Amino acid sequence: MKPNIVGVTESRERMPQHTELVVLLDDDGETIGTAPKATVHTRDTALHLAFSCHVFDAEGRILVTRRAIGKLTWPGVWTNSFCGHPAPDEDMREAVHRRAEQELGLELESVELVLPDFRYRATDAAGVVENEICPVFRAVAASPVDPRPEEVGEYQWVDPEQLIPAVAHTPWAFSPWLTLQLPLLYPEHAAHSGLAETAAAAAAVPAA
Repeated sequence: MKPNIVGVTESRERMPQHTELVVLLDDDGETIGTAPKATVHTRDTALHLAFSCHVFDAEGRILVTRRAIGKLTWPGVWTNSFCGHPAPDEDMREAVHRRAEQELGLELESVELVLPDFRYRATDAAGVVENEICPVFRAVAASPVDPRPEEVGEYQWVDPEQLIPAVAHTPWAFSPWLTLQLPLLYPEHAAHSGLAETAAAAAAVPAA
């Protein structure tokens, strides 16, 4: 059971209804509080809870999206289908379904947790840090994609065997979390494409 932090519930009640909160974590992954999403991402971002999802179609192609130019972190880069943050006390799978609809207008089926312990820290070109414990899911699309333009600039359905070498050869065009996740999801393909080495180099670069 996660600890009940004194003052967290009270502060949440004072927060405006529309304020999106993220769950703050300690190094053991235990909840230590919450913070507004709008203020949590800085040059010294606190460790917090998130998730990534890789969505596939009936042909086995993966949905990749280009982050909108107006995004605070890694604007304009290509990434996995979508990411998000569960609200305090929200079931993680429910958060995945919610975010798919909010960001992509997408209904999902067969949502599966594939990397429960994924964690990363990375700094973008503007100096903004992502610092997340970020379980990774895969799912199957159950409706057409209808993305919100403030979230997604472009999207494509691609074969994973095409995506992996693209990330290996141009990692700067993709999000660091995607670069780190793909070798864990496709170890054999990553080894042959050079992506494993690319991801290892990215992980070795100091994030701050």
